Amino acid sequence: MQTAIVLPAPGAVPAPIAPPPIARSKVTAPKAVADKEPAASTSPNPIILFGLDQRGRAHAACFVGGDTLALERAADAMDLFFVVAETDALRDLAAKLAVGRLFPASGKAFVPFTSAPLYDRLLAAAGITDAPRPLKAAGKFAEAGGGAGAKPGGASGGSGAGDPPATRAGAKAPADHSQIGIGSLVLAQGDDEEDEGYYAAKVIATKADDAFVLTWAEYPDLPEFGRSRRALALLHPEAAE
Repeated sequence: MQTAIVLPAPGAVPAPIAPPPIARSKVTAPKAVADKEPAASTSPNPIILFGLDQRGRAHAACFVGGDTLALERAADAMDLFFVVAETDALRDLAAKLAVGRLFPASGKAFVPFTSAPLYDRLLAAAGITDAPRPLKAAGKFAEAGGGAGAKPGGASGGSGAGDPPATRAGAKAPADHSQIGIGSLVLAQGDDEEDEGYYAAKVIATKADDAFVLTWAEYPDLPEFGRSRRALALLHPEAAE
């Protein structure tokens, strides 16, 4: 069988030959993976943050099941000791501390007051020998009737250790803000600008414009301070007892 060859007509322009299609791989380039924070890790043992503030007052708190890395960063930001309670002695002390709270937005934590004796026991159990001790009761407190042997009580919100301070004697937690008056045991925010915590305080006098004069329940030797009624918080009755 012969194949006929068809020639283009005279003067006709031959059609261009289409180029072969470009091969494309189905495998796309991997996308860049954004840097991620390390996965949160928790410790099976309680974590204790403790240390002294700028006024020499002892603070300590226990954290259970918290983000270990975030707590370590908070301790560094607040210049506190970070200790994992891996021994029986530390676990026993952790049970006596108030429960702390982590603030992810600021990277800090709520670490309330604790007593000087309990703070010293924490130092000993953690094997820290070169750390400063908290303030002791000053002469002003002794002259006010506290006695030379009086000492601050436990952490606000926790079981604490030591004898109850004189400022707690006879103090009662009001049921609502309208009942706040002389002798009321309330919660007041710390006097440091960056302090986000509230601590037990006793109302000792009233001022104009619905304000009060208070003293810290755990540190009666520290200077008195003023707060308005709206700036005070109420204690749960069981916590007050």
